[in-house]
Amino acid sequence: MVDSIRNLRYAGYSGHLLLCTVLVPASLFAAEAQSGSIKMQVRDGRPVVDGVYVNGHGPYRFLVDTGTSVNLILSSVAVKIGMTPTFRINLTSSAGNAVMPGSDDNELRLGPAQADGQRFLLTDLAAVRRLWPDIHGVLGQRFLSQFDYLIDLRRSRLEFGKQDPEGNRTRFTLMDGRTTVSTSLGDLVLDSGAAGLILFGIEPESADGSYLQTVAGSQTIGKVWRSLAIEGRNLWRGLAVALPNREGRAEIEPGIAGLMPLNLFDAVYICNSEGYLVFR
Repeated sequence: MVDSIRNLRYAGYSGHLLLCTVLVPASLFAAEAQSGSIKMQVRDGRPVVDGVYVNGHGPYRFLVDTGTSVNLILSSVAVKIGMTPTFRINLTSSAGNAVMPGSDDNELRLGPAQADGQRFLLTDLAAVRRLWPDIHGVLGQRFLSQFDYLIDLRRSRLEFGKQDPEGNRTRFTLMDGRTTVSTSLGDLVLDSGAAGLILFGIEPESADGSYLQTVAGSQTIGKVWRSLAIEGRNLWRGLAVALPNREGRAEIEPGIAGLMPLNLFDAVYICNSEGYLVFR
């Protein structure tokens, strides 16, 4: 039986962006070591993996999205494998509101990485499947946060397990279960599902008729010119997407300045067990 509706802020965007940011508590880091390497596809700078199994069913093709706290699965797939909704969530975004069913206590496996107690939201994945109709779901932080892993976009590999890569170690914090980094532009969520840098609460300097679409609605967006630095290192300069606050609405995500796409880097090692990142 589905229990009462829970409130949840959501900031998932698409269009020529693809950002899925669902705010719920992340699960604890898995104690047991699970290691191994998986071949990825890299689509417009965003990682996609085959071989995902949900409750023993699969294989399915999922987007790997470090910017969302829970997992998402195509509603038709959920019905096919007998996934039962156990709750509903009231999603509130800058673009509107929507109610979405979800399911708790599922098993999820990808290569050597396996986790129980997984939460999924059940959705038509319209924003994702408009770009890629072969995607069955999204792997979020509910799963990813339990492992140390490397996303290597240059070599198209996802590697689970503890590593000791060369490079500066950048500490991160968890904001609503998501990996958040202090930058020259404020605290940004590291988002492998994002096509570009997006900044919250910023009035655009230019408009090109673009818009974002969420599961709860849509909103026009614009662009601003910005430079990005982390710990004094200049990393990027260019046009960022500006997402202004809607008139009469509160901040989009209090405490979060925006979303930083993982594709600004060749690879990122996320060490959840010790709370640091290595960019390269």
